[in-house]
Amino acid sequence: MVTMKIKNKYFNLIALLIILFIVGSNSGCIKADTYAAPGETFYGTIYDSVTGKPMQFDQNEARIQVLELSYKASAPTPNPDFYANDTGYFYNSRLFTGKYNINIIGPFVPMAPQWPTVYNSTDPTKNIQIQGVVKQDYTVSPILEIRWVTPPVYNPSDSSISATITVSRGNSTPPYSTGAIKNINLYITGNSPYPGDASYDGRYTVAMSSFPANATVVINGVTTPNPFAFGNNYIVKSQGKIPAISGSTWWARVGASTATSLPVVGTPYNYTNIQAVTIK
Repeated sequence: MVTMKIKNKYFNLIALLIILFIVGSNSGCIKADTYAAPGETFYGTIYDSVTGKPMQFDQNEARIQVLELSYKASAPTPNPDFYANDTGYFYNSRLFTGKYNINIIGPFVPMAPQWPTVYNSTDPTKNIQIQGVVKQDYTVSPILEIRWVTPPVYNPSDSSISATITVSRGNSTPPYSTGAIKNINLYITGNSPYPGDASYDGRYTVAMSSFPANATVVINGVTTPNPFAFGNNYIVKSQGKIPAISGSTWWARVGASTATSLPVVGTPYNYTNIQAVTIK
């Protein structure tokens, strides 16, 4: 038994030395990564062609898509998407130096409906050499334009927030200019200044996804006949009773969408700007 233990001991030692030799030999074939970390910056703002102002978005609603054209080891493949904030501003400081094709998708007429299979190779705003810090703004045509007719106010009589809005088309490009209005929602928040379909207080917001055409419906507590005609004024109103705490601030925004589906993003919302309502 003693002899067997000694043999096993030497066998295990020899096996360990062989493994270490193989690992050491292979490690000599691995080249060190000497490439600098990505550190080029690309930023800008997405503007609304109707108003000329920064376009309003929900969280992660507008995506900036990037195709690196200068990388020739294989066919160009898209980089990970990044996003604009609620006022259309985007910023990415982790890109390699190189030439890129840029596409932006959201609740507006698509810049390149079949991207990345088909992309614009001549537009200098979409094909950009990124080195250092590069700024490029974009102007897009929204699907819908939602406007405050009267801004949101607090109503002490029933502890509600109400406003009047109107919806119009934001473009004349078929099929993005032909869809019927699918929904209109008033979003209310009390703990975040970014109300929208991704963030709202369900105690005071009724978020509906669709309504029957040419029917009488209730939009956030208000009965509205013949809903969703372009150019009509609509009263939108919170549900429940908002606490009448003097000095407290609530935020309101109206979003609307159509049934027309857009590439990748589906049927996203267009929005008014955000309004703060302070209870006196």
